[in-house]
Amino acid sequence: MTMLVITNAKVFDGRKLLPGRHSVTLDGNTITAIDDASPVPPAEVIDAGGMTLMPGLITSHLHSDFYKFNIADSDRLGKERPPGVLMAIGVRTCRVLLESGFTGFSGASCSNDIDAQLKMAIEEDIICGPRIRACGHHLGTTGDMNNGGRWWKAYETPGTDVCADGPDALRTLVRQEINRGAETIKIFASAGHGQPNRTIRNMSRTEIAAIISTAHERGAKVRAHVADKAMIMECIELGLDVVDHGDEVDDEVIAAMAEAGTFWVPSLIFLRSVLDLGYGESMGVRREQYEHVRAMLPAAQAAGVRILIGDDYSGVFRDLMDDDPLDHQVGNYGREFAYYGQIDGLSPEQVLSWGTANAGELLVDPPARVGVIEPGALADLIIVDGDPVADLSLLARPDEALRAVVRDGALVIDRLGERTAERRHTELSGVLVR
Repeated sequence: MTMLVITNAKVFDGRKLLPGRHSVTLDGNTITAIDDASPVPPAEVIDAGGMTLMPGLITSHLHSDFYKFNIADSDRLGKERPPGVLMAIGVRTCRVLLESGFTGFSGASCSNDIDAQLKMAIEEDIICGPRIRACGHHLGTTGDMNNGGRWWKAYETPGTDVCADGPDALRTLVRQEINRGAETIKIFASAGHGQPNRTIRNMSRTEIAAIISTAHERGAKVRAHVADKAMIMECIELGLDVVDHGDEVDDEVIAAMAEAGTFWVPSLIFLRSVLDLGYGESMGVRREQYEHVRAMLPAAQAAGVRILIGDDYSGVFRDLMDDDPLDHQVGNYGREFAYYGQIDGLSPEQVLSWGTANAGELLVDPPARVGVIEPGALADLIIVDGDPVADLSLLARPDEALRAVVRDGALVIDRLGERTAERRHTELSGVLVR
């Protein structure tokens, strides 16, 4: 395969903006060198013209099949439409991600094994899409927050939620999920974060322990919707990999996450939207709790917690506002960077690392590396017209700023020039090019 050399580029390497301009060499799907002046075999050269080369963005809390979601039907997730239509939504989501500059996502639950099937279709070149860490269903227990109430509308076939009771039965569910392609197991340990309390806890300690140990035995990670402090601490103690939301995070929780290496996805855009639209009381969201989480983010960053970008995109508010920040539309995912970048005590480079270097550590397992520009890392890259470190809002305007997307070493979006785009049109037949 011909080498690709991107020259004359500002480089954000996933953690910091390097001084000056640089060249980056790709061999196939791998970054091989930065500023290597030694002779190379025949190579295709792209002159970035002083634009910014950076790792492709990665969202770490994504529901690939949530779209045109009706909040009134929240007890029937995954049954809103037939499975084929939900898969079509997943294909659309993959396109929106790439056009937004996102070359990867870590799933946070789906119905119908859609994440795993999307990953298969992408790896077999059936569709073009991002790098995926596939999640499966929500795992729960009988009568918990996702299984309680409206018993007369119980699932006859699985939607997004499946349930079992006791360590042995849940251990079986975990193994079934992994057998069907899930690389991450999602549980609901507690209510909160827009999910009003119906139960004190959703799983017993022994059930959570069985899920986590079984997943780890099979090489999978576990993430939990968990909001209250006691359950967060319990989950971290038991080896949880990802805290989703964590509304009652405090200094003690931060210390525990930092020591254990736990990832944290605060996902505050959802909470802000709920509050701004006046649904806080009905959905159990308090302004004080939202402000508390915002205030804890700089402390978590300083402690070394691996914070991540990602939120509950679904279009849930599309009928209530013209510009739903949680709709799956080009540019919406990138709004998170500028939002978090406005918090005192966080630098633009730190917030960018949440969607690049930190996210890459969740997306792929060692020895693979992604989300960074360094020799040996996988070549998922974007070229941005401008400096995102100076203006994080550029990432929310991909139609204006995104000039190229390289996914697994292949140029899949090329807006660098009409002549370049035309030359590659035939070569990339069937691959998304704009």
